Order: sequence, then structure tokens, then C-alpha cells
Amino acid sequence: MTTELACFISPHGYGHATRTVALLQALRERISGLRVQLFTTVDRELFDDLEVPFDYHQVITDVGLVQHDAFSENRAATVVKLGELLPFDASLVQSCAALCSGCKLILCDISVLGIVVGRQLQTPSILVENFTWDWIYQQMAVQTAEDAALLSYGRMLASCYDLADYRIQTEPLCYRRSADLCCAPIARKQRSTRSETRRRLGCGDRQTILVSMGGIEVVLPFVELLQRYPDYYFIIGARNNRALSGANLKWIAPDDAWHHPDLINGCDLLICKSGYSTIAECLQTDTPICCVSRGAFAESAALEHFVENEMNATILGQRLFLNGAWLDELPALLARKRARLPVNGADQAAEFICSLL
Repeated sequence: MTTELACFISPHGYGHATRTVALLQALRERISGLRVQLFTTVDRELFDDLEVPFDYHQVITDVGLVQHDAFSENRAATVVKLGELLPFDASLVQSCAALCSGCKLILCDISVLGIVVGRQLQTPSILVENFTWDWIYQQMAVQTAEDAALLSYGRMLASCYDLADYRIQTEPLCYRRSADLCCAPIARKQRSTRSETRRRLGCGDRQTILVSMGGIEVVLPFVELLQRYPDYYFIIGARNNRALSGANLKWIAPDDAWHHPDLINGCDLLICKSGYSTIAECLQTDTPICCVSRGAFAESAALEHFVENEMNATILGQRLFLNGAWLDELPALLARKRARLPVNGADQAAEFICSLL
């Protein structure tokens, strides 16, 4: 017997998509005959390892924040995009509803479109979040006309979020509210061993540092300095747009055939922006973490507090990260010890969803 679910996924970065993938993989272990309808503009290839039959519908489900790069957002462009999407066109809702007519549940991370579709179909919707966009917009000080417009769209989204039939909150939380389940961080599981990953990376016995910006491009001026540190091996999670290379440097583009949890497990230090999915996936290993602060982003304070207190992480300012000052601190950063999290929130959330089915 087939059990069909729909997933509406925010395309803001990769974190919402990878969290959904982790949850669906946990559901696959518990539900025979699982099939999924995916609604998002995140690259289809990210779902190829799902091992669940799915139909991919390239639908703009959400705006979130338009970003200049990994560390700054474009508020004016965000307002324009929100105006193009909200309120949802009736024909968009109707076409999505037709594709979801056979689904038993609708999962939403953190797109409200799925909640609206669920209401039309009278199909239960489940909101999965560690923050919602109305909260993000509310944190932005009302200093310009764009900020006031963001608050207005935030109120519109808040009324939709309140229509969700169930809410799952996942640590690390930006704010705590009434929910049907509060679970540990949700992360994709590793597929290969540490030794297998290191052999494929070609790092040998050198201590290996992974620099990951969560799939969002940013100029990294410190790359030219890496040749001064030949005893270390550096993995840069970005496209090599300037043709820089070296004997101790490997570039991995977002669409390369690497499983990010395996990369983290294979390295001796993770340096990343304060983003949900990378932090959650790091919790499965004992890899030390250095988190680059994104002070302008509302969720950064909560995420950075979590990694400092729960993961013994170092918080690094953007200027010190970009100018490479941290390179001289590598011995201390590599020496920071921590324990891995004993439970994956994907299993907790999957058990809850199965109870609804």
C-alpha cells in the first residue's frame, strides 16, 4: 500500500531542504510504500539520495530573505519578491492542491504555501521549524520603508502559520512556543566511514579543515594565504571562481557528488557560517567547530549561543574570518574537544508523524 506525503520546502539556502531530506529518510525506515510530492525551487539533484519515489514540482513556495552573499541580505529585493508571491494566487493554490489530492499529510519547512493548500484540501499540515519568517521580519528594526513592509508581510505569514494543524520545533530554537513536539536537531545521516572519506579526499595524514558556507557563495580573500600552511589540508565548500589551487587545497562545489555529513566526519575541524543544517550535521560527529558570526541575521544569536554552550565551539567574527587571522590559531581550534549528540531529531519527528498516520 502506498502512503503519499507532500512537502513544501523553503528555497532559502539548503538547510530547509536537507532537514526535509533527513526527516523523509527517517520516515522511509518506518513506512513501507512511502511516496512524496516535493514542491520547491531547490535543485532537484539535492533529493537524489532520498531513496523514496518522488515527484518534483518546481514551484516558488517561499521567499525568506534575498541575500547578496552568505553574510548580508537585500531587504529591498526581498520586499519586491514578497510582493510578487503574496498573497498567493488562487490558481497557484488550486494547481498545488490538485497535485496533493492523494496525500495523507503535508509537511512544511517553513513555507506557508503547504499550510494554505492543506486547508483547501482539508488535509492535515505539519509545520517543521526552528524559526518562522514572521519572527525573522519582526526582529528587523523599523528603520526604512522596506523594513515596515517586511513587518506587514510578516503579519500575513503569521496568520498562515497559525493555521498549521501540527507544529514540530527543532533545536536549536530561535524562540520557543506551543508545539506538538520539540525535538533534537534534525540532520542527514552519514553514508561512509571517516577513513573512506579521507581516502577519497586525498588528505593523507594531514589535519584537514573544512570551510563550509552552506552552499551560498562568498568571496574568501584568505584562500591565497593557505599555501603558507602546508602541514594542513583545506577543503573549501564553494566554486573555485578564481582558479586558485594548491597542493593543500581542494574545492568542492555545491553540486559536486559529496555527501556533506561525510565531509564533516572526515575532517578535523569545521569552519562554517551560523546556519542550521551544517550545525545539525556536525552534531553527529566529534569534529570541533568554529562558527563565523552573522550578526545581521536574526537567527544567528540563537544558533551561536547553542554551538558555544552545547558544542564547545569558537565564535569567529566575519572580519577575522575573511582576513585569515584564524589560520595562526589552528592548533588551538583543532584541540577543542566535544561530544556528539546521542539522538537525531529526525527519528523523534518521524515517530511523531507515524503516530498521526
